[in-house]
Amino acid sequence: MAPTKEEESKLKEFQDESPFKLGLAEKFLKVVLDIPFAFKRVDAMLYIAKFDSELEYLKKSFETLEVYIF
Repeated sequence: MAPTKEEESKLKEFQDESPFKLGLAEKFLKVVLDIPFAFKRVDAMLYIAKFDSELEYLKKSFETLEVYIF
């Protein structure tokens, strides 16, 4: 789950000298936000990983429709 725009801007503005320390999850997100298009890249990897199973599901669905239509 990607951070909201507000959370993203707060993390980017966060200074390490701040008396308030970040938790592990926030530290991770702060580092990830420095990677260009990080969340879009993750979405693309998930799409690629699921593609074959989604394609098989759609093929079976269309085969079922063809049986009932013709």
